[in-house]
Amino acid sequence: MFQSPSPKWGLRAAAAVALAGVLATTAVGGAGIVAAQESATPVSGVAAGIPTVSVGGHGEVNVPPDTASVNIGVDIIADTLDEAQEQATAQATAVIDALKAAGIADEDIQTEYYSVNILRDYSENADPTTITGFEIINQLRVTVRDTDQLGELLDAAVTAGANSIYGVTFYVDDQTAAASEARVEAVENAREKAEELAQAAGMTLGPVVAISEGAPPVFGPVYGMGRGGAEMAMDAAAVPVQPGSTTVAVDVTMTFELR
Repeated sequence: MFQSPSPKWGLRAAAAVALAGVLATTAVGGAGIVAAQESATPVSGVAAGIPTVSVGGHGEVNVPPDTASVNIGVDIIADTLDEAQEQATAQATAVIDALKAAGIADEDIQTEYYSVNILRDYSENADPTTITGFEIINQLRVTVRDTDQLGELLDAAVTAGANSIYGVTFYVDDQTAAASEARVEAVENAREKAEELAQAAGMTLGPVVAISEGAPPVFGPVYGMGRGGAEMAMDAAAVPVQPGSTTVAVDVTMTFELR
């Protein structure tokens, strides 16, 4: 006579079947995870142990400046505010007219500083609350597109009434071409350094792995003429101006593979 299996045998069989299913699923899923990880995670040259060398390169180009800027203004002292204002306005207007007559465009003449100061007597035994006069300063920042014109322009400004001139600065208005040339020199300089290091290490230079640029400040000659310089310029036949040269520089950092 046929007898049904005992409950204990049924439980053991079910557990065995379930365990086999878990093992099969784990094996298939684990292989899939490993395959996905291998395809999604690229191995870089550095991670794979490929040696590299990083160096900095510098390039600079000297070019003649084509633009100048200078502060030109009036400094007026009078007994009353009305007198100071009237005189300062008249002289500043005359200076601006002279600049425009010399070919300076309106957009190249900008008011940079304007002040009204009350003057008092702070000497010994004096009453500091007593007003002794008024000072008005009107300063213009002028951009000169033709540097050869600067000397004559300063003469014209002084003749028109300017008595405060300072901060003459020369620079290159468009540095695109000079920066491109300096950039090429910087890359060549970095490559030369890397080749020397590779040769010293008994290796050869491979391809570029990374490159970045950082441009340092542009250096150029700066000439100043403080207050009083304008009066001295009036005694001279012409203001001697030497624009010199401007240095446009570029720095780069490069990383190469070594073989």
